Amino acid sequence: MAIAGLLSAPVLATTVTGTVTDTSGKPVEGAEVKIEGTRRVAFTDENGIYRFNDVKQPHIHLHVYSSNYIHGDNDLGDVSSDQKADFVLQPASIENIVVTATALQSSVLESVTPVTVIGAEKLRKIEAPTLGETLKNTPGVHSTYFGPVSSSPIIRGNDGPRVKIVQNGLDVSDVSRVGPDHNVATTLASATQVEVLRGPATLQYGSGAIGGVVNVVDKRIPQYQVDGVEGEVEASYSTVNEGKYTRGDVTGGQGNFVWHVDGFIRDTENADIPGFASLEPDDDEESGELESSAMETTNIVAGLSYVAEESYFGFAVEKLDNEYGVPGHSHGHGDEHGDEHDEDHDEGLDDDHDEGHDEEHAHEDEGVFLDVDMTRYQAAGEWHSPIKGLTNLKFAAAYTDYEHAEIEDGMPGTVFTNESTDIRLSAYHEEVAGWHGVFGLQFTSSDYTAVGEEAFTPANVADSEVELEVYHDEEHEGEEHEGEEHEGDAHEGDAHEAHGTEFTFPEYDFTAVSLSAGANWEYTDGQSVAITLSRSERAPSQQELFSAGQHLATESYEVGLVFDLDEEGHIEENLKGVTEEVSTNLDVTFRKFTGDWGYSVSLFYNQADNYVFQTNTGLIALSEHEEHGDEHDEEHDDDHGGELEGEHEGEHEDGHESHSDEGLPVYYFQQADADIWGLEAQAYFDLNDAFRLTVFTDYIRAEIEDDNLPRTPPMRIGGELSYVNGGLSADAGFTWVDDQTDTASFETATDGYTLLNASVQYEFASQGIDWVVFARGDNLTDEEARVHTSFLKDQAPLPGRNISVGVRALF
Repeated sequence: MAIAGLLSAPVLATTVTGTVTDTSGKPVEGAEVKIEGTRRVAFTDENGIYRFNDVKQPHIHLHVYSSNYIHGDNDLGDVSSDQKADFVLQPASIENIVVTATALQSSVLESVTPVTVIGAEKLRKIEAPTLGETLKNTPGVHSTYFGPVSSSPIIRGNDGPRVKIVQNGLDVSDVSRVGPDHNVATTLASATQVEVLRGPATLQYGSGAIGGVVNVVDKRIPQYQVDGVEGEVEASYSTVNEGKYTRGDVTGGQGNFVWHVDGFIRDTENADIPGFASLEPDDDEESGELESSAMETTNIVAGLSYVAEESYFGFAVEKLDNEYGVPGHSHGHGDEHGDEHDEDHDEGLDDDHDEGHDEEHAHEDEGVFLDVDMTRYQAAGEWHSPIKGLTNLKFAAAYTDYEHAEIEDGMPGTVFTNESTDIRLSAYHEEVAGWHGVFGLQFTSSDYTAVGEEAFTPANVADSEVELEVYHDEEHEGEEHEGEEHEGDAHEGDAHEAHGTEFTFPEYDFTAVSLSAGANWEYTDGQSVAITLSRSERAPSQQELFSAGQHLATESYEVGLVFDLDEEGHIEENLKGVTEEVSTNLDVTFRKFTGDWGYSVSLFYNQADNYVFQTNTGLIALSEHEEHGDEHDEEHDDDHGGELEGEHEGEHEDGHESHSDEGLPVYYFQQADADIWGLEAQAYFDLNDAFRLTVFTDYIRAEIEDDNLPRTPPMRIGGELSYVNGGLSADAGFTWVDDQTDTASFETATDGYTLLNASVQYEFASQGIDWVVFARGDNLTDEEARVHTSFLKDQAPLPGRNISVGVRALF
């Protein structure tokens, strides 16, 4: 076969064997031993012995990984005879997992930047319907929480276009970066781990990762040969929303071909809540239920790979259908717009989204819901030692066709589409004077449109062309450099209407250059300090630039950076200039990772020039019928620019409480210099062989000139006591969230709360199948909790007491 011949490597006849033990001399079973620059992997047996036969690599550098030990390596150099290499691994007090999201794929303890990796076992315990809710108790990570149906991760106070969400290193390419009501389209059905990089990662992922990266690693493209069939299935039920969840993933192979299929079905009703949804409920509002919080999701992924001894190439297809409600619209919204919406929506936008929805789901008549349809094609390949001087060549690409319709009272309002391409090529060079490195090229393109009455951004095309990456690593030192050009095209010549005034956009070009350097020093056995200094630039996103109109889901009127809006609500005819956001970030991380206890403490300071933020202006944008009423005729006859209602909200700080009578609060994207600093800390204490106590805390302050940044996460303290003994495991924990009174202008404060959670599971084997029976309780005290980082904090609290039960089978 031509492909097999192309991917074959020279044949050598070297045997490498050895033993892996811990510091007490006990064999380490199941340790993974790799030969750098090859795809050869061996696992130690019960005696700690590993063996490689017929090694096809003249220069042999061995790496040993085990999640309970510190990574070991041994560079044997150029060899021409059989080798014996033994390893003695030092136990680690925290799980030490390899981070695939970093270019050189260092382990957690070797990383120069703060990183958290959630493995498959932990992931199954904490998995929620949304990515944000799944990760929200990770130190340094909060969630946007747009009800239990839509939630994105917030890293160190950064969300939206500052946090890159990737699947196997490639952009998810949905529209979740455009609005908090848009759910992240990535799924966790077959995820093996989720990696959270806290702080700038622009050199590898572009300017959209200036706040951090979340990488979901799954099995959709198999990379190694599999004999036979393996997989798992799961079914669970949740009481808080009558939620039914069924998932499964199966991988099989024969010879050089390996296939994979996974998928899930989730169906929930509206979530139960303690008390009323609104902070100030209407007389007709019912308590105990968060209306328009149901969801129905179906997802399926299929992949196929050709796996050779030193290479692989695979392809996968994903199909996602997701329908979910948008809380916060069930009271007042309908009365406010009345028949006007019924008439407007009769015009329609996309007949395909209107078919079959009249009676299919009851939640359609309760307000606003989103109908998501996504198809994603993904390819990946790897070729070890393709030519002399290179140890590895990696290729990855994805094409995503995403569409969702925002539907109100059963009629389509606005249709969002995003066709995106993401291509990456990385080349790893051989060691030079103790240094390893990787060079890369990346191309991304996004064609975004929003069509409909409430399309608050114009259609635009954004290209990020030719990203050059250089990374070096010598033991615990690193240096990174990246140059990126970002071009935003708002279709020059097209007009976009902003509050009755038409604007013609020029073509916007941005060039972002980022630099980073870091070092990790193990100053004594089992204790280290890592320091990273970076300078990153970010081009504003299309939403930040061009927003101009009513955003249905957030019940706000958004105005973008390019528009010149004064304090009285007057919009000038001329567009404003916009510059890149420049961030200088310092990270210092202290770690202790051996013995009966360990810790990780990260301190960070970020000074940002031209920081882009969205804040409530205190202005009100009148709806169309109010705006053109007799009482406003004179005000809106101004023939110079546009005009928003100049009256500030005063006591209606957030505006969401009163806009049903007065219109929509105006949220304006602005730029100002910002200072952001804080800490994240986590500590572990092994009380004995069965019990471990874990505690964590995080704190952040974010200021601009003489004000606070809006929606800054409050301080948290959490803890968990876990028990593991044979097949039985259990844990009980709490999360205390402080009041948030450091608010921006026209932003309401939020009361603190405490959530109690617990879980238990039992594992046993029967007839060749490993069974796991589990139960989990969330918010056991049924406390009312409102998330300060959410646009819906005054309209949608967290769900009430929930008990989930389920069973999982692994074969």
